[in-house]
Amino acid sequence: MPDATTEPGTGKPDTATTKSEFRQWIAHLPFLGTATKRLGDYDDNLMGWALIVPWFLWASVFLIFPFLFALYLSFHEWSIISPETPFVGIEHYVQLLTSDLFWQLLGNTLFFFVVNVPTQIVLALGVAVLLDRIVRGRALYMAGYFVPYVTSGVVVAVVFKWIYAPDGYINQMLAVAGTEINFLGSTTWAMPAIAMMVSWKFIGYYAIIFLANLQSLPETIYESASLDGASEWQQFRYITLPLLNPSILVVVILSTITAFQIFTEPFIMTSGGQTAQPKRSFSSSIKMRSRISRWAMRVRSVSSLQQ
Repeated sequence: MPDATTEPGTGKPDTATTKSEFRQWIAHLPFLGTATKRLGDYDDNLMGWALIVPWFLWASVFLIFPFLFALYLSFHEWSIISPETPFVGIEHYVQLLTSDLFWQLLGNTLFFFVVNVPTQIVLALGVAVLLDRIVRGRALYMAGYFVPYVTSGVVVAVVFKWIYAPDGYINQMLAVAGTEINFLGSTTWAMPAIAMMVSWKFIGYYAIIFLANLQSLPETIYESASLDGASEWQQFRYITLPLLNPSILVVVILSTITAFQIFTEPFIMTSGGQTAQPKRSFSSSIKMRSRISRWAMRVRSVSSLQQ
C-alpha cells in the first residue's frame, strides 16, 4: 500500500499534501498566517505574493530606495548642510571619467582582482581535495580553515601588518639569506602581499563550498574510471573538475565581489596608502588632499552606482 504522502505508482511526494502541510505551518505564524490563509482560499498566486511582501518591504527600504536616491544625487549638486540640490546633468559623470584618480583606482582594483581570484580558487580547491581524503579529524581541520573567515578583518589586517613589517617574521627569515623586502612600502610588493592576506582569510570558506560538492559526487564514477585504467590525475581532470563547475562558478562570483569591495584590510595595512608611493597606492582615495575633497563628495553617488 503506497504512502499517503506520495503519488500512487510514482513514489514522488504528493503535491497537494505538501501544499496543505505548508499552509498549516504558515497558519501558525502571527499576522502572516491569517493573511495567507484568507488569500490562499481564493488563489495560490495571491498566497505567493503575500509571502514575498516582507522581503519586498525590506528590499524597498534598504536596496531600491538607496539606489534610486543615489541615482538622483548623481544628477544633482548635493551638500549635507544645504537644502538646495541644483540639477547639473551628467557633469559628475564627466568629472569621474576624466579623473586620473578614478582610472588609477580602477586599475588597482582590476590588478587585485587578477591576482587574488585565481589564487583563491586554486588554493581553496587544493585544500578541499586534501580535506576530502582525510577521514579522522576532518571536522577539526574544517573548523581550523574556517576560523580566519569569521575573524574580524581589522584583527587580520593588524596581524599581517606586523608579519609584513621590516622587523616582522618574514623579514627575519629573509635576513638569514641577507635580504629584506619592504612589502607594504613597495609599489611592487604591496598589492601581492595584500592579495595573499585576503586569500588566506577566504580560502577556508571557499574550500568548504568545494568540499560539499566533492562529497556529493558518486563513488561509482571513480570506480568505473579506475577499472578503465584512468590515473588519479585523469580522474581529477576529466571527472572531478567538470562536476565541480557549479561550485567553481559560485566561488568565482563570491571572490569577484570580495575583490571589488575589499577596503578594511588594505586601508589598515597600508595606513591609507601612506606606506607605499602615492602613485600606486591601494587606498589613495581615502587620503585625498583637501583640494579635491569637495569633488570627491560630488562624484561619490556616481561611483556607488558603478559598483
